[in-house]
This record gives sequence, C-alpha cells and structure tokens, in this order.
Amino acid sequence: MAEEIITANMPTKQKPGILQRLMGLGAKSPAIEIGIVQFIDAAGVSHERAIAQSFNAMKGVRTKILKQPSPINLEEDRASQLPSACAQAIEVLGKDNFDIIIWGNIPEPGTTMYIHFVSPPPADEDPPGVFSPFQALMLPVGFDPAVLGGLLRATALAAVHTKDVYKQSIRRMHAPDAIEAASTAISLLPDDFTPREIASTHGALANSLASFAHLFPGTEIYQRAAISYANAIKGTSRTETPVNWAYLKKNLGMVLHNLAEKNKRDIDSLERAKESYEEALEIFSLKTTPFPWAATQGRLGDVLYRIDVIAGGTDLIKQALTSFQAALKVFTKKSAPNLWSDVMNNLAQAAQLLGREKNNKEVVERAVSACRSALEVRDRKKMPLYWAATQNNLGSALFTLGHLSGEIKNFEEALEAFSGAHEVYSELGLNRMVSVMEKNIAKTEDRLPSRAGGKGGKGDPTLWWMEGDDEGGASDFPSSPTEIAEPDEEENKA
Repeated sequence: MAEEIITANMPTKQKPGILQRLMGLGAKSPAIEIGIVQFIDAAGVSHERAIAQSFNAMKGVRTKILKQPSPINLEEDRASQLPSACAQAIEVLGKDNFDIIIWGNIPEPGTTMYIHFVSPPPADEDPPGVFSPFQALMLPVGFDPAVLGGLLRATALAAVHTKDVYKQSIRRMHAPDAIEAASTAISLLPDDFTPREIASTHGALANSLASFAHLFPGTEIYQRAAISYANAIKGTSRTETPVNWAYLKKNLGMVLHNLAEKNKRDIDSLERAKESYEEALEIFSLKTTPFPWAATQGRLGDVLYRIDVIAGGTDLIKQALTSFQAALKVFTKKSAPNLWSDVMNNLAQAAQLLGREKNNKEVVERAVSACRSALEVRDRKKMPLYWAATQNNLGSALFTLGHLSGEIKNFEEALEAFSGAHEVYSELGLNRMVSVMEKNIAKTEDRLPSRAGGKGGKGDPTLWWMEGDDEGGASDFPSSPTEIAEPDEEENKA
C-alpha cells in the first residue's frame, strides 16, 4: 500500500465558512481525495509537490503525495507502456479511498510533465467531456502553481465521477473559478511549447468546459468548449494517438449535439455533430473499444433522427435505427440498464416516425414494444422525468398504431400513456409540458367516440415536435439524462 508522505488542504479543526455550511460541507464532511504519484525526472529530482500545491486553496479537496513511483519506465518507449501504466494507476486507485489518481512522468529531455488522471468511470452513463485513459495534460517542469495550476484544478474536477452529493457540491462550487483560471493559463504557456503540448492543454480545458457547461445559462460555455476541442484536434495526431483523437472527436460531437438542443432546429450543429461522431467511429470499434463505440453509435443515431425530423425524409432515420441496434450490442438491460433504456427510448421515437411515414404497422409495433421495454427500467418513482418522456413516446406510438390499424384500443392505451405523463409533469410543475400533454390528450380523445365531443378527428400528436409553437420542438422530450431539464430549468424556459 502506498503511504502518504505529505498532506495538503482542508484543515480539520477550521470552522466551516458560511458557504460550506450552506452546502453541507462541514469539517467532518467527505472531501474529494486526490492521490498523486511521484514525478521524478532523469536527474532524480521530484516534481509532484507543484501538482499538490495547485490544489492548496480549494476547500473540500485533499491531496496525498504517495510513495508510489510512476508506472512509466523512463528507459522504455512511453507509448507502448500506457496500457499497463493505466492499469497500475487504476490498481492504486482501488487500494485506497481516492476519487482520482494523478500520475504520469517526465520524459527526456526533461522539460515537460505528462500528467494523467484516473478515476472510477461514470456508472451506467455517458457524460460530456469523458477523458481518454491515455490523454495527458502537458505542463512545463517547474511550472508556477499560481499561474498554471488552474489547468490542473479544472482537469481534475472534470475527471472526477462521484455519486456522493457532498463531493458533487464541491465540484460545482469550484468549477467556475477553475475553468476561468484554466482559460487564463493557456494564454500564459511558455513560448517554446510545441503544438502537441499546446493541444493537450486545449483538450483538458475543453473537457472541463464540456463537463460543467450545464451549470451555466445560455450556450457560451458550449461554444467555448467546441472551439477548444477544435484547437486540441488540430494538434493531435490521428495516426500517433488514435484513441485520444477519437475521444476528442466524440466529445466535440457531444458539445455540438447539446448546442443543437439549446438552439432549436439548429441543423448546422447537428450536421457537424454527425460528422464528428462518424469520424470517431472510424477509430472506435466493437472489439477494441466497446463502450465508447456503443456510446457514440447511440448518440449518432439520435443526431441522424433529429436531422431528418427537421429536414424531412426518412433515409437518415433508417441509418439511425441501424446505429441504435449497434449500441444495443454493448448496452444491455443487465449490464447498463440506464444507457440501454436511453437507446430503447430513442429507437422507439425513430421507429414510430418511420412507420408512420411508410404506413408500416409492423415498424410502429416495434416502436411500441421498445417503449414498453424502456419502461421496465424507467421507473415512475425513481425516474419521473424519464418515465414521463417514454410515456409520451409510447402514447405517440400507440396513436400512430391506431391511425394505421383503426383499432380503438390503441387510442385508449395512448390516452392512458399521455395521461400518465400529464400527471407527472403536473406534479413537477412543468407547465409547458403539461400544455403539450393536454394537446395530445385532446387529440386522442377526439379519436374516441365514447368521449364527449369525440368525432373521430384527424388530429395527430405523433408529430408534436414539429409544431410551430416557439415553446415546442424536439428538445421538449430529450432522450438522454444530460438533456432532460430539471423542473426549475423548464420553468425558466417557459
């Protein structure tokens, strides 16, 4: 077991400040634990203290410099050692209660630190800004923590994935200052930094911006992340570091994807996201990188679907269904229930639209089945927003099935699904979504002769996202956790 030789940050006897008390971060509250392995250059000089000092002013963060040596052997080829080195860093992570391990080395000529970050991967989710395990932040040896330390802070915060609510609060508390410090630091890099080294800092900043963009209003942070990813990609060799390059492309696609969600009917961002995902899939594969391959396939499917919804047509929707089916080769109900249900929900959306356009009852029946499958995971009590979103998709699919089959029971089941979604949105105070459900309920009742005023009308809620209402649009029913708005966010938009 690696032993602590120096401890920094968060004095245990200090009385917590007002902000800490409000956030529940008292003296005995959990802290983000950062383990730092030794960074020793060829001359035997140690440099890990500069890394630890970069975190000294952060409340709720503790660092430990470990006796653990770098898993990289300076006398051997660095690139060939990365897989085994990452595995060793993960082993250190698992031996103690660390949230993240910072490791790396200082290769010849000894002027640059290659700094890696390893933390437990996000459980059953695919958040923006996920790091390649081989991605390094490069900083000059002997850097001033007060000048360039912001890059370390922002990168480490973005790399931490935790379910602990206190630690999540710590990340959110420090994110704005860390991001701005990192942005400033990039302009202060040494003049002799190489394009590759500069690209590493842009990649780290981009991941930080992407990870925390949802905390900020508007689209500015997403736009800054897209620019930073583009700068990182320019200096990253596809042939020398293909996995790093592919992760940058995937993450750029996710930022553009989110921009399109923020800017309704933004087909340009969707097209650019499509291109980025497709390029990432030229590197990712089912055999060698199954998780990022499946995650990218699922997101590509959603982008293809949304492009066709805006532009019209069905060719891309067919491709979207192929991408969703590919993602399901990796995401299963047992191994990744949330990601699996996301894909099933998205597949249902695409299938019902394709079935309607092609008057194909069998395709719509598959959409209904996919919705019901997703609801096996999307529980109303535990995941009310996701449950309501899929209930609405189910109602739309059943309405379409009734339209094609003429069977009243389909409309009755659609009404039940829309009504369930209406109940949840009403309970959460999402007035805009309540209004959308009321329209769908009214149009469904119009198809039921037993209902008062039922006339067998032609109202069709299956294309509600194409309505001209400025408050409508595909983003009202996003299909992944990162896109579903919290109640107060929805109300701010209404």
